[in-house]
Amino acid sequence: MWGSPNHGGSIWRCSQPKVGLQGNRSIEDERYLYAIAEEAKRANLKADARLAGGVGGGSNGEDRPPTEFLRMLCGRNNESDLIMDGSNPCSLKIMDMRPKSAAMANRTQGYGYENTNYYRGASINFYGIGNIHAVRDSYQKVCALCLSPNTSDIQWMQLVENTNWLSMARLILSASRQTAFHVHYNQLPILLHCRHGWDRASQVAALSQLLLDPHYRTREGFSTLVEKDFLSFGHPFHTRCGHGEGKNEQGGDEGQLSPIFIQFLDCIFQLVNQFPDYFEFNPRYLLLQSEHIYSWRFGTLLCDSEQEREVVAGIRQRTYCMWEYLDSIPDLINPMFDRATSEKAGVLLMPLPMLLRNVTLWVDRFCMYGAKASIPCMPHGLQYPPQYFLRNHSILHTVGCGAESVLRRALEVAEMWRGTALNALKEVEELRKK
Repeated sequence: MWGSPNHGGSIWRCSQPKVGLQGNRSIEDERYLYAIAEEAKRANLKADARLAGGVGGGSNGEDRPPTEFLRMLCGRNNESDLIMDGSNPCSLKIMDMRPKSAAMANRTQGYGYENTNYYRGASINFYGIGNIHAVRDSYQKVCALCLSPNTSDIQWMQLVENTNWLSMARLILSASRQTAFHVHYNQLPILLHCRHGWDRASQVAALSQLLLDPHYRTREGFSTLVEKDFLSFGHPFHTRCGHGEGKNEQGGDEGQLSPIFIQFLDCIFQLVNQFPDYFEFNPRYLLLQSEHIYSWRFGTLLCDSEQEREVVAGIRQRTYCMWEYLDSIPDLINPMFDRATSEKAGVLLMPLPMLLRNVTLWVDRFCMYGAKASIPCMPHGLQYPPQYFLRNHSILHTVGCGAESVLRRALEVAEMWRGTALNALKEVEELRKK
């Protein structure tokens, strides 16, 4: 699904295995994962030879960062799993996005999780991300909180945290950050899966690639990422968003509705909001996507599968493309983005505590139609601040534009003072003539 061009680190994904209560095995599956691990080892050996003639299953000692640096990146959390030395026999990491209790419960339905006794060199971890029902409930709570005119402003942050929306975003970001860490520093092949492999696995796989590959942090790359990891891998947009179906209508299942893609965009917003210079697009780019998930204006995010889009409905031939529309709006580009610098920097792997502690509510999205003022703005009748602050309404529409908003406002203030200075000079010249 994604592989590093420099070593054996890679990302793979699947759905849960059919283990069941009987502990079923699949010899073909075990051999396939073993072949992936062995090929990764060979790729790492070649990379070691190219760098300094080192040996082993990963980067040589000279190229590997100091342990204290890796501990700082991990935030001293889960160090035994993340920071691997030569004595660690793990050659493939299985990352199950579900809580372990949910994975064990699925065994009663004939599914479950991998028994690492049968997968040579593999280890498995569970990351406790909630299912579609937990996401739906949390989304409804945070929306009700932001839209209610009776919400307590004194306890605002506490009430937002109580919805668990930010907590689930942190879990997804943490799993994505750990995936990228294993691929980049431990140079391991990573197998991601949840239950079906098209919800939580899609989120974490796409986010980890966004951290690893600077191409996906551009507009062209981001559209490719969504097309690949959500559309091509079968994320059921129709089922999750309920496009065109009312409650209890034939073919509709209200229990399967869940804002998975909204949650994914929220996680992207957290990254763009904290590290704006690494992205070619700004937060408003994500905001427009979140609106057009339900607008039906474009066919890009409709239907449940590629077969439905291409064969049954012919969506691409009959509807407009959302990506072309977004690319046509120059205000969605981050002027501070430098493609050459981003490509040179490569991976975006910040300390994990820095990322998680700065997760915040996506105010532009959730408070857009709120009963109370949450986004900085001024009534039209007021003369202060001066009109140069209100010239570009898109600046006020999106709070999280960061450096872009600061730069634009600074330039407008500079232009205002330049005009003032020129007028003063004219007045001085007129006085001298008199």
